[in-house]
Amino acid sequence: MSTRQEKTKETTHPKIRIALTSIIVVVSFAFTAFLFGPKAFSSTPGKRVNLSDPLGAALSGVARGLNNTQLAGKVYYEQYCMVCHGEEGKGDGFNAFNLDPRPKDLTGVTKVVSNESFCKAVASGARDQDGKILCPPWGRTVDKDKIAAIVDYIRTLWKNQ
Repeated sequence: MSTRQEKTKETTHPKIRIALTSIIVVVSFAFTAFLFGPKAFSSTPGKRVNLSDPLGAALSGVARGLNNTQLAGKVYYEQYCMVCHGEEGKGDGFNAFNLDPRPKDLTGVTKVVSNESFCKAVASGARDQDGKILCPPWGRTVDKDKIAAIVDYIRTLWKNQ
């Protein structure tokens, strides 16, 4: 065997190993996300969804003083907002470290912004002074009633501080 063939054989093997390892890691994350949803990557350890008891999960929300609209808003918040803004709305979600600037702490925003302005910001998205997108516009994906429920739920995060 020539030295050229030996070098090709040696360099191909580690590349395949790295590719396979990468695929396994990605598939593992995807499988975990599929099974457990956004709560699998929650920023608050120990708070996971109990998939075997959805009624119990809903009742625990009611026990915390959430009405039906706020419970629905919590579900939508977890689906659309939590990955960036975090479970408690503090801007510390799973994806927050990837973003520059970091997501806003929504608990502080709720103190100074009206419901109408907040709903408009969720529907239209948020941009900085240079026009860079800070938060995607959800108005085409999520209807007005769901956005209002999300805002209603976010206001409960501030009250729980």
